[in-house]
Amino acid sequence: MSRAVVIGQSHSAALSQALLTERKDAGGISVHRLEDRKRPYERDVITLDDAVTLVRGLPAETRVFLSTLGTYHNIWGLLRSGPAFDFLLDPADAPDPNAEIQVPHRAIASAFDQHLAKPSLVRKVQAAAKSRVYLLSAPPPKQNNEFMLERFMAQKKQSYRGISVGDVGLERPETRLKLWLMETRATARWAASENLYFVPAPTKAFDDKGFLHPQFYSDATHANAGYGALVIDQISSITEEALEEHARG
Repeated sequence: MSRAVVIGQSHSAALSQALLTERKDAGGISVHRLEDRKRPYERDVITLDDAVTLVRGLPAETRVFLSTLGTYHNIWGLLRSGPAFDFLLDPADAPDPNAEIQVPHRAIASAFDQHLAKPSLVRKVQAAAKSRVYLLSAPPPKQNNEFMLERFMAQKKQSYRGISVGDVGLERPETRLKLWLMETRATARWAASENLYFVPAPTKAFDDKGFLHPQFYSDATHANAGYGALVIDQISSITEEALEEHARG
């Protein structure tokens, strides 16, 4: 019996690997990766139309999970774009003394809100679903810039979104974490406003500073199958509650 279907982009690979290795006994959960037109060589991917058709055919008790949002903190803050900058997550926060530029909170928040105003992919899947639709959080960022830079430089292109990592370098981890936190909060608020359910990153995945624990590192921007296993556990817990609810009628 199908308990859950996960549809996602690159972060969903950790879940697929977890089902093959860490969580072989997690029956009834399937993961489907969406095609990326920038990566036409990828195999075993589906189109958005295929995903919508798949979801439309699911029974009401099968929950739908999306791993498609939460990556803009990397797009805006993974690579160094100039002098070290900082912004306040909350009004009571103290500015970072190591930052050269203080960016207004509202400027960063507005950028995330504007991005979330038009996720047509999510809305198309939600419109096709008979059950609740859940948004999975992106994994927290890594603190170790040395590890990330090493992984980038081991790649053939040595770049991120067309920009040479060696030329510009990586942003400060503290800034990267703040951007992830702000995006995560914005995504959770948006999900609530759209009658979607937001699933936060699993608590066991964090280190004591709020970054992704090194045991869950994969490449420079993704988590590994161990992290995927923690998310599969979250999905299993949600679907068990859903099946009990369905049984009660």
